[in-house]
Amino acid sequence: MNYQANIDTTSSHMRWGLLAPATIILGGAGVLFLGAAQEAAQNGAAPWAVALSLAGAVGIWGFLALLYVLNWRAARVRAAMARNAFITPRKGGFWKGALIGTLLIVALQVVSVLIGLFYPGLDEGERNFFLVVPTFYLTGLYTVVPIAPLLGGWLGRVWRATSV
Repeated sequence: MNYQANIDTTSSHMRWGLLAPATIILGGAGVLFLGAAQEAAQNGAAPWAVALSLAGAVGIWGFLALLYVLNWRAARVRAAMARNAFITPRKGGFWKGALIGTLLIVALQVVSVLIGLFYPGLDEGERNFFLVVPTFYLTGLYTVVPIAPLLGGWLGRVWRATSV
């Protein structure tokens, strides 16, 4: 009786074996970025280099947290489907995710331009870098090769499919 009652819980449907390698690889990469930030700070590197390394660590750990959240949401759907055969994963969400992914890249471009224009401690080369390089390369993420809309659309579709 107890075994049958606990078979349909969310934790029994989690895919821990899939998260273990991701945790080892991405957790280690995040620690490397954190070490790079500490090394840059100790050696007197530019403050934006330290911030960029910290942002890399937070971004990698954020992606790992997203994998955990998606796994937990999918386990909730699998548990609900085990309890009720009429529940199916929801469809759609691609276009909303694609729009959000594109808008996120545009927001990064605007932040880069604002840093280049208004940050007081930048010399001319650093100012030109923030004004030109990120805006040029980030524009390619949604015009030439639509990586941002595709990844955002995929994430929107997965997020909607894992909602109960």
